[in-house]
Amino acid sequence: MRSVILGLVLVCLAFPHYADAEKPSTRLQIIVKDASGDPVPRASVIVRTVKGKKKNKVTDTLQLKTSEQGTAPVPPLPQGYILLQVHAAGFQTFGETIALTEAEQTIEVTLKPPQEQVSIQ
Repeated sequence: MRSVILGLVLVCLAFPHYADAEKPSTRLQIIVKDASGDPVPRASVIVRTVKGKKKNKVTDTLQLKTSEQGTAPVPPLPQGYILLQVHAAGFQTFGETIALTEAEQTIEVTLKPPQEQVSIQ
């Protein structure tokens, strides 16, 4: 029995990605809209998986574009935290850290128009 347990421990140490395979994952759908509720096509969506106490260690990065319907296809991600950033011409950049805790999640992002710029002379 001890040799079986020792063998399993050695396999996990030699192949750590197999231990991560048991982690639950989230199927994520991202929907990007403007303030009037219309979809924002061709917006850049960046999804970074983050770890650490301060959630500042980036482990993986995905770069996507939204469709004509304002949706971005995201492959399954391990549950935990992500940093979501959305960029689109004519809008303020959106950024937020989000917890992935369910098997399926939908995140709706409403982009705001740019703020008026002020010059000091």
